[in-house]
Amino acid sequence: MSDLLTLIVPLLDRHKLTNRVLDSLDKQSCEFKIIIADGSQSQWSGEYKNLDIEYFYNGFDHNIAQYMNKMYGAFQRVKTPLSMVFDNDDLVDLAGIRNGIHFLSEKLEYSTYRNDVRPLHLTPNIQIDDSLYTEASIEQEQATDRLRSALHNFNSFNFSIFRTPIVKCFFEILDALNNDDFQLFQKGWAYISAIFGKCKRLHNESYYYFIPGDSILQNNGKVHKFSNWMNTKHWETAAPTMISMVATVFRFLHNKDIRYSFADAFVSEVCRKNNIMLSDESYFERCADHSFHYDPKISGILDKYSFEYQKFDYKKQTSSTHKEFLKSLST
Repeated sequence: MSDLLTLIVPLLDRHKLTNRVLDSLDKQSCEFKIIIADGSQSQWSGEYKNLDIEYFYNGFDHNIAQYMNKMYGAFQRVKTPLSMVFDNDDLVDLAGIRNGIHFLSEKLEYSTYRNDVRPLHLTPNIQIDDSLYTEASIEQEQATDRLRSALHNFNSFNFSIFRTPIVKCFFEILDALNNDDFQLFQKGWAYISAIFGKCKRLHNESYYYFIPGDSILQNNGKVHKFSNWMNTKHWETAAPTMISMVATVFRFLHNKDIRYSFADAFVSEVCRKNNIMLSDESYFERCADHSFHYDPKISGILDKYSFEYQKFDYKKQTSSTHKEFLKSLST
Protein backbone atom coordinates (compact mmCIF):
# COMPACT_ATOMS: atom_id res chain seq x y z
CA MET A 1 0.00 0.00 0.00
CA SER A 2 1.14 3.55 -0.73
CA ASP A 3 2.13 5.84 2.12
CA LEU A 4 1.91 8.97 -0.05
CA LEU A 5 -1.78 9.65 -0.61
CA THR A 6 -5.11 9.06 1.14
CA LEU A 7 -8.51 9.09 -0.58
CA ILE A 8 -11.39 10.49 1.47
CA VAL A 9 -14.93 9.57 0.49
CA PRO A 10 -17.63 11.53 2.38
CA LEU A 11 -20.97 9.73 2.42
CA LEU A 12 -24.51 11.02 2.67
CA ASP A 13 -26.57 7.87 2.01
CA ARG A 14 -26.80 6.47 -1.57
CA HIS A 15 -24.84 3.38 -0.55
CA LYS A 16 -25.27 1.67 -3.93
CA LEU A 17 -23.15 4.47 -5.37
CA THR A 18 -20.54 3.97 -2.65
CA ASN A 19 -20.27 0.33 -3.65
CA ARG A 20 -19.98 1.32 -7.31
CA VAL A 21 -16.99 3.61 -6.74
CA LEU A 22 -15.31 1.11 -4.42
CA ASP A 23 -15.82 -1.63 -7.01
CA SER A 24 -14.12 0.64 -9.55
CA LEU A 25 -11.17 1.30 -7.23
CA ASP A 26 -10.87 -2.41 -6.49
CA LYS A 27 -10.86 -3.15 -10.21
CA GLN A 28 -8.01 -0.66 -10.68
CA SER A 29 -5.97 -2.31 -7.89
CA CYS A 30 -6.06 0.82 -5.74
CA GLU A 31 -2.97 1.03 -3.54
CA PHE A 32 -4.07 4.08 -1.56
CA LYS A 33 -5.72 4.15 1.84
CA ILE A 34 -9.40 5.04 1.68
CA ILE A 35 -11.15 6.84 4.53
CA ILE A 36 -14.93 6.58 4.36
CA ALA A 37 -16.44 9.46 6.33
CA ASP A 38 -20.08 8.54 6.79
CA GLY A 39 -22.70 11.21 7.51
CA SER A 40 -25.67 9.14 6.37
CA GLN A 41 -28.93 8.54 8.16
CA SER A 42 -28.26 4.81 7.86
CA GLN A 43 -24.68 3.62 8.15
CA TRP A 44 -22.84 2.07 5.21
CA SER A 45 -21.46 -1.44 5.57
CA GLY A 46 -19.36 -3.44 3.17
CA GLU A 47 -16.22 -5.50 2.83
CA TYR A 48 -13.48 -5.10 0.25
CA LYS A 49 -10.58 -7.38 1.10
CA ASN A 50 -8.25 -5.87 -1.49
CA LEU A 51 -8.80 -2.26 -0.39
CA ASP A 52 -7.30 -0.53 2.66
CA ILE A 53 -10.46 1.07 4.08
CA GLU A 54 -10.86 2.96 7.35
CA TYR A 55 -14.50 3.67 8.13
CA PHE A 56 -16.01 5.99 10.70
CA TYR A 57 -19.53 7.20 11.32
CA ASN A 58 -19.92 10.82 12.40
CA GLY A 59 -23.67 11.08 12.83
CA PHE A 60 -26.14 12.42 10.28
CA ASP A 61 -25.07 15.46 8.23
CA HIS A 62 -28.15 17.49 9.09
CA ASN A 63 -26.39 20.72 8.07
CA ILE A 64 -23.14 22.04 6.57
CA ALA A 65 -21.58 22.52 10.01
CA GLN A 66 -21.98 18.81 10.72
CA TYR A 67 -20.37 18.06 7.35
CA MET A 68 -17.44 20.34 8.28
CA ASN A 69 -17.05 18.43 11.54
CA LYS A 70 -17.06 15.14 9.64
CA MET A 71 -14.38 16.35 7.23
CA TYR A 72 -12.28 17.67 10.10
CA GLY A 73 -12.50 14.24 11.72
CA ALA A 74 -11.60 12.52 8.47
CA PHE A 75 -8.51 14.62 7.84
CA GLN A 76 -7.28 14.20 11.39
CA ARG A 77 -6.95 10.51 10.50
CA VAL A 78 -4.74 11.19 7.46
CA LYS A 79 -1.04 10.43 7.86
CA THR A 80 0.08 10.72 4.23
CA PRO A 81 1.60 13.91 2.75
CA LEU A 82 -1.07 14.11 0.04
CA SER A 83 -4.83 13.62 0.08
CA MET A 84 -7.86 13.88 -2.15
CA VAL A 85 -11.60 14.11 -1.58
CA PHE A 86 -14.06 12.62 -4.04
CA ASP A 87 -17.78 11.99 -3.93
CA ASN A 88 -19.30 8.55 -3.84
CA ASP A 89 -21.46 9.27 -6.90
CA ASP A 90 -18.46 9.82 -9.22
CA LEU A 91 -15.59 7.75 -10.59
CA VAL A 92 -11.83 8.34 -10.59
CA ASP A 93 -9.05 7.11 -12.83
CA LEU A 94 -6.10 6.19 -10.66
CA ALA A 95 -3.59 6.69 -13.49
CA GLY A 96 -4.27 10.42 -13.42
CA ILE A 97 -4.00 10.52 -9.64
CA ARG A 98 -0.68 8.73 -9.77
CA ASN A 99 0.61 11.34 -12.20
CA GLY A 100 -0.54 14.01 -9.78
CA ILE A 101 1.51 12.41 -7.02
CA HIS A 102 4.56 12.43 -9.29
CA PHE A 103 4.01 16.11 -10.12
CA LEU A 104 3.66 17.21 -6.49
CA SER A 105 6.62 15.05 -5.45
CA GLU A 106 8.89 17.29 -7.50
CA LYS A 107 7.13 20.68 -7.51
CA LEU A 108 7.10 21.82 -3.89
CA GLU A 109 5.89 25.30 -4.87
CA TYR A 110 2.50 23.82 -5.84
CA SER A 111 -0.25 23.36 -3.25
CA THR A 112 -2.69 21.42 -5.45
CA TYR A 113 -2.90 19.40 -8.65
CA ARG A 114 -5.93 18.57 -10.72
CA ASN A 115 -6.23 16.92 -14.08
CA ASP A 116 -9.24 16.73 -16.37
CA VAL A 117 -12.73 16.67 -14.84
CA ARG A 118 -15.32 15.36 -17.31
CA PRO A 119 -19.06 14.77 -17.00
CA LEU A 120 -19.68 11.07 -17.56
CA HIS A 121 -23.09 9.75 -18.62
CA LEU A 122 -23.64 6.07 -17.93
CA THR A 123 -27.15 5.80 -19.40
CA PRO A 124 -28.63 5.23 -21.90
CA ASN A 125 -25.14 5.01 -23.43
CA ILE A 126 -21.73 5.70 -21.95
CA GLN A 127 -20.65 9.18 -23.01
CA ILE A 128 -17.99 11.66 -21.85
CA ASP A 129 -18.62 15.39 -22.31
CA ASP A 130 -16.12 18.23 -22.61
CA SER A 131 -14.13 19.41 -19.60
CA LEU A 132 -16.25 20.68 -16.73
CA TYR A 133 -13.63 23.28 -15.71
CA THR A 134 -11.49 25.13 -18.22
CA GLU A 135 -9.74 27.88 -16.25
CA ALA A 136 -5.96 27.95 -16.56
CA SER A 137 -3.55 26.97 -13.82
CA ILE A 138 -2.84 29.49 -11.06
CA GLU A 139 0.91 29.79 -11.41
CA GLN A 140 1.83 33.39 -10.63
CA GLU A 141 4.97 33.80 -8.55
CA GLN A 142 3.42 36.28 -6.09
CA ALA A 143 0.79 35.05 -3.64
CA THR A 144 -1.19 38.29 -4.06
CA ASP A 145 -1.47 37.64 -7.81
CA ARG A 146 -2.54 34.03 -7.25
CA LEU A 147 -5.19 35.14 -4.77
CA ARG A 148 -6.46 37.73 -7.22
CA SER A 149 -6.74 35.04 -9.90
CA ALA A 150 -8.66 32.71 -7.60
CA LEU A 151 -10.96 35.54 -6.60
CA HIS A 152 -11.84 36.84 -10.05
CA ASN A 153 -11.59 33.62 -12.06
CA PHE A 154 -13.04 31.07 -9.68
CA ASN A 155 -12.34 27.52 -10.74
CA SER A 156 -13.61 24.93 -8.32
CA PHE A 157 -10.94 23.25 -6.24
CA ASN A 158 -13.07 20.14 -5.89
CA PHE A 159 -11.52 16.96 -7.26
CA SER A 160 -7.93 18.11 -6.61
CA ILE A 161 -4.99 16.45 -4.91
CA PHE A 162 -3.91 18.57 -1.92
CA ARG A 163 -0.93 18.71 0.37
CA THR A 164 -2.44 17.28 3.53
CA PRO A 165 -1.31 19.90 6.09
CA ILE A 166 -3.06 22.63 4.09
CA VAL A 167 -6.43 20.95 3.84
CA LYS A 168 -6.19 19.45 7.33
CA CYS A 169 -5.64 22.93 8.77
CA PHE A 170 -8.42 24.39 6.58
CA PHE A 171 -11.07 21.97 7.83
CA GLU A 172 -9.96 22.41 11.43
CA ILE A 173 -10.47 26.16 11.04
CA LEU A 174 -13.94 25.73 9.53
CA ASP A 175 -14.95 23.26 12.23
CA ALA A 176 -13.65 25.53 15.01
CA LEU A 177 -15.68 28.41 13.54
CA ASN A 178 -18.76 26.16 13.34
CA ASN A 179 -19.15 27.10 9.69
CA ASP A 180 -22.59 26.34 8.26
CA ASP A 181 -22.11 28.23 4.97
CA PHE A 182 -21.39 26.25 1.82
CA GLN A 183 -20.00 29.22 -0.11
CA LEU A 184 -17.55 30.13 2.65
CA PHE A 185 -16.31 26.55 2.47
CA GLN A 186 -16.05 26.40 -1.34
CA LYS A 187 -14.55 29.83 -1.98
CA GLY A 188 -12.37 29.72 1.11
CA TRP A 189 -10.82 26.45 -0.06
CA ALA A 190 -9.87 28.09 -3.36
CA TYR A 191 -8.47 31.28 -1.85
CA ILE A 192 -6.44 29.51 0.84
CA SER A 193 -4.96 27.02 -1.65
CA ALA A 194 -3.81 29.89 -3.88
CA ILE A 195 -2.19 31.64 -0.93
CA PHE A 196 -0.28 28.49 -0.01
CA GLY A 197 1.12 27.88 -3.49
CA LYS A 198 0.65 27.46 -7.20
CA CYS A 199 -2.30 25.38 -8.36
CA LYS A 200 -1.91 23.08 -11.36
CA ARG A 201 -4.88 22.61 -13.68
CA LEU A 202 -4.56 20.23 -16.62
CA HIS A 203 -7.18 19.31 -19.22
CA ASN A 204 -5.54 16.68 -21.33
CA GLU A 205 -5.83 13.26 -19.76
CA SER A 206 -8.14 11.01 -17.86
CA TYR A 207 -8.56 11.72 -14.16
CA TYR A 208 -11.97 12.40 -12.63
CA TYR A 209 -15.46 11.66 -13.90
CA PHE A 210 -18.35 13.71 -12.58
CA ILE A 211 -21.60 11.81 -13.06
CA PRO A 212 -24.48 14.29 -13.46
CA GLY A 213 -27.61 13.66 -11.46
CA ASP A 214 -29.51 14.77 -8.40
CA SER A 215 -27.08 15.90 -5.73
CA ILE A 216 -28.43 15.01 -2.32
CA LEU A 217 -26.42 17.87 -0.82
CA GLN A 218 -27.35 20.57 -3.31
CA ASN A 219 -31.04 19.73 -3.63
CA ASN A 220 -32.10 19.73 0.01
CA GLY A 221 -31.79 23.42 0.83
CA LYS A 222 -28.37 23.24 2.50
CA VAL A 223 -26.54 24.86 -0.41
CA HIS A 224 -27.01 28.31 -1.92
CA LYS A 225 -25.42 29.71 -5.05
CA PHE A 226 -22.64 32.28 -5.12
CA SER A 227 -24.92 34.57 -7.14
CA ASN A 228 -27.35 34.70 -4.20
CA TRP A 229 -24.88 34.72 -1.33
CA MET A 230 -25.54 38.27 -0.11
CA ASN A 231 -29.26 37.52 0.19
CA THR A 232 -28.78 34.61 2.59
CA LYS A 233 -28.75 34.54 6.37
CA HIS A 234 -25.08 33.53 6.22
CA TRP A 235 -23.58 36.56 4.50
CA GLU A 236 -23.16 39.01 7.39
CA THR A 237 -21.12 36.43 9.30
CA ALA A 238 -19.46 34.84 6.28
CA ALA A 239 -17.96 38.08 4.93
CA PRO A 240 -15.86 39.00 8.00
CA THR A 241 -15.03 35.31 8.56
CA MET A 242 -13.64 34.99 5.03
CA ILE A 243 -11.68 38.22 5.38
CA SER A 244 -10.18 37.05 8.66
CA MET A 245 -9.29 33.63 7.31
CA VAL A 246 -7.57 34.98 4.19
CA ALA A 247 -5.82 37.86 6.00
CA THR A 248 -4.62 35.68 8.88
CA VAL A 249 -3.29 32.91 6.65
CA PHE A 250 -1.60 35.43 4.36
CA ARG A 251 0.10 37.19 7.28
CA PHE A 252 1.16 33.85 8.76
CA LEU A 253 2.77 32.67 5.51
CA HIS A 254 3.97 35.88 3.89
CA ASN A 255 4.22 38.39 6.75
CA LYS A 256 2.08 40.91 4.90
CA ASP A 257 -1.20 42.58 5.85
CA ILE A 258 -3.75 42.42 3.03
CA ARG A 259 -6.91 42.62 5.17
CA TYR A 260 -8.45 45.83 3.83
CA SER A 261 -7.33 45.41 0.23
CA PHE A 262 -8.72 41.87 0.15
CA ALA A 263 -11.93 42.97 1.86
CA ASP A 264 -12.44 45.59 -0.85
CA ALA A 265 -11.75 43.14 -3.69
CA PHE A 266 -13.77 40.32 -2.14
CA VAL A 267 -16.89 42.36 -1.32
CA SER A 268 -16.74 44.01 -4.74
CA GLU A 269 -16.57 40.64 -6.48
CA VAL A 270 -19.49 39.22 -4.50
CA CYS A 271 -21.54 42.37 -5.19
CA ARG A 272 -20.78 42.04 -8.88
CA LYS A 273 -21.85 38.40 -9.02
CA ASN A 274 -24.96 39.15 -6.93
CA ASN A 275 -25.93 42.16 -9.07
CA ILE A 276 -25.91 44.44 -6.02
CA MET A 277 -24.76 48.05 -6.01
CA LEU A 278 -23.67 49.16 -2.55
CA SER A 279 -24.70 52.67 -1.58
CA ASP A 280 -22.41 52.63 1.46
CA GLU A 281 -18.80 52.84 0.27
CA SER A 282 -17.50 52.06 3.77
CA TYR A 283 -19.28 48.69 3.94
CA PHE A 284 -16.17 46.65 3.12
CA GLU A 285 -14.23 48.54 5.81
CA ARG A 286 -16.81 47.58 8.44
CA CYS A 287 -16.58 43.96 7.32
CA ALA A 288 -12.80 44.14 7.67
CA ASP A 289 -13.07 45.81 11.10
CA HIS A 290 -15.37 43.03 12.29
CA SER A 291 -13.06 40.34 10.89
CA PHE A 292 -10.48 40.84 13.66
CA HIS A 293 -12.86 38.99 15.97
CA TYR A 294 -11.98 35.66 14.32
CA ASP A 295 -8.21 36.12 14.11
CA PRO A 296 -7.15 34.58 17.45
CA LYS A 297 -8.91 31.26 16.83
CA ILE A 298 -7.52 30.98 13.30
CA SER A 299 -4.00 31.96 14.39
CA GLY A 300 -4.05 29.37 17.15
CA ILE A 301 -4.84 26.62 14.66
CA LEU A 302 -2.21 27.75 12.15
CA ASP A 303 0.44 27.62 14.87
CA LYS A 304 -0.19 23.88 15.28
CA TYR A 305 0.90 23.00 11.74
CA SER A 306 4.13 22.80 9.77
CA PHE A 307 3.95 23.67 6.11
CA GLU A 308 7.45 22.57 5.16
CA TYR A 309 7.31 19.90 2.46
CA GLN A 310 9.87 17.29 1.45
CA LYS A 311 10.46 15.85 -1.99
CA PHE A 312 9.83 12.14 -2.40
CA ASP A 313 10.41 9.63 -5.14
CA TYR A 314 7.43 8.57 -7.20
CA LYS A 315 7.59 7.26 -10.74
CA LYS A 316 5.49 9.03 -13.37
CA GLN A 317 2.75 6.84 -14.81
CA THR A 318 1.83 6.38 -18.41
CA SER A 319 -0.81 8.94 -19.30
CA SER A 320 -4.21 7.36 -19.71
CA THR A 321 -6.88 8.51 -22.11
CA HIS A 322 -10.61 8.87 -21.67
CA LYS A 323 -11.06 6.14 -24.28
CA GLU A 324 -8.99 3.76 -22.18
CA PHE A 325 -11.06 4.50 -19.10
CA LEU A 326 -14.28 3.99 -21.06
CA LYS A 327 -12.97 0.61 -22.14
CA SER A 328 -12.33 -0.33 -18.52
CA LEU A 329 -15.97 0.38 -17.66
CA SER A 330 -17.18 -2.15 -20.18
CA THR A 331 -14.92 -5.01 -19.09
